[in-house]
Amino acid sequence: MKRILAAAVGLSGILAACGSAGVAPDGSGSGRVIGVSTEYATDGQMAFVGCDEITNPSTVSRARSTQVIVKFATGGTITSVKVAVKGDKTNVYNQEVTLQASDLKKDSNGDYKAIFDFNSATGKFLPNSIVVSPNELPVKKVNASDRVEGGFYADLTINTSTGSSFTITSKNLGLTPVYRKCTLASTAQPLSQ
Repeated sequence: MKRILAAAVGLSGILAACGSAGVAPDGSGSGRVIGVSTEYATDGQMAFVGCDEITNPSTVSRARSTQVIVKFATGGTITSVKVAVKGDKTNVYNQEVTLQASDLKKDSNGDYKAIFDFNSATGKFLPNSIVVSPNELPVKKVNASDRVEGGFYADLTINTSTGSSFTITSKNLGLTPVYRKCTLASTAQPLSQ
């Protein structure tokens, strides 16, 4: 047991150096945020962005939605994760959603993906509600204008099978910018992922 705790303490030091990692107090799990992406990327730069409004959406339901994917790696067995999306300039737009482990997707590396939609139907600069959306959408190039000051990041609280929990963040990996208006650069060809 002492070896496990020593390993967990050592691992927490290594992970903490990344600025996006954490370890459960009882050593039952550890994790780190790998990155945050969206379904929209600025044309020419491949920088992921959030869009308050799509002026030429592929479907009407996507006019005020931005799908967000938070990718993270964990050790140990997790039961659920609470994703809190936060604006860096104000907490007015902060939202959160809790996903069960069964709601998460895994990629070919075994890393988890928490996938959900921002919905900015009321026109707030950062969307005002989160809708769980398990189907990952292809990335589409956009021309974006009228950038909102600041951006958003994700804090994740991971609950382990022992009842312990720990928090990891994407804040130190950089903010995802948000624009008031985005126009799809091409409605026919999504970017390959």
